[in-house]
Amino acid sequence: MAKQLVVIILIWGFQPVNPVSFDIKNTVLSALKENQLSGSESECPNIHLARFYEACGYTNPTGVSESNKKLRLFPLSLTGRAKNWIDTLPPNTVATWDELELKFRERYFPIHEFLERRNDITNFEQGDSKSLYDAWERFKLCLKKCPKHGLDNHAQMQHFTQGLRAQTRMLLDASAGGSLKNKDESEARELVEAMAQNEYRVQNDRGAKKKAGMLELDTQTALLAQSQLMNTQMAAMLKHFTTTPAPKMQANAVQDVKCTFCDKGHANGECFPAGSEQAMYLSNFKKSSTTNNPYSNTYNPDWRDHPNFGWGGNQNQSQQQAPSQNSQPRQQSPLEDALAQFIK
Repeated sequence: MAKQLVVIILIWGFQPVNPVSFDIKNTVLSALKENQLSGSESECPNIHLARFYEACGYTNPTGVSESNKKLRLFPLSLTGRAKNWIDTLPPNTVATWDELELKFRERYFPIHEFLERRNDITNFEQGDSKSLYDAWERFKLCLKKCPKHGLDNHAQMQHFTQGLRAQTRMLLDASAGGSLKNKDESEARELVEAMAQNEYRVQNDRGAKKKAGMLELDTQTALLAQSQLMNTQMAAMLKHFTTTPAPKMQANAVQDVKCTFCDKGHANGECFPAGSEQAMYLSNFKKSSTTNNPYSNTYNPDWRDHPNFGWGGNQNQSQQQAPSQNSQPRQQSPLEDALAQFIK
């Protein structure tokens, strides 16, 4: 039983037909570990292979073929479900790297994935990106995700330029001296690459010139921020004046009164004893003043409407009462005053 267990342990893992052994440099091992593929749908197997080829270029063991070297290193570039996949391949069924690469592509890059990645190239669109550099980098990434797309350089540049925004195409045509179509695919590719890199450098230079800690906003953003600030302040002011109760005015305000006879704080004549001659005289005087006032409502109504005493005569029918020169202007409310100050 113990011997069988030892045999199982020895054959566990990927076993090519002709396994080789050699020392692996730390730089190679680190590069493989940093770019391991776990087999998730978000990972690109073609980009993983490109990085794997780069790591393989860091070592060239003596007496070991390129195919056997890759067969030895490739399992180290996998982890998780992808590592389980290669470990469960039947032993002694893979003799060359081309065979293992084909199995890997069939497992993690099936035909429907190939068609989707190729469609990303043939139907490329710049989208909302205003940067030629961003669009060009994204297009080149699409090419890396589908290296066996079967499109030559002319077709690649045609699909790229057709997917650009009108403003970007006009810029390329102007830089090409009239039209980008007048250049061959190599010249067009060099022009796009040069313009993209120049745009990238300009953007970096602008970013480096910005002072640290300074808030820089474009005109549209600044106007929007100012509008939002004004709306916030306006809402706060309205809330303050609507929630703060206004001071109530007394219906019958108490006025300071003073008697002209005794200089005390009461109405005139209240200091006289009731029934005295002074009190009776003052009472009769008040009644006669009210009754004989030609401008009071208790006076003879016929006299009040007489042409000589009012504005009802025929000679004055076309006249309009002039506004009083001594009328006081309307007092503004606290809310109106605050809004006026805010607008200023």
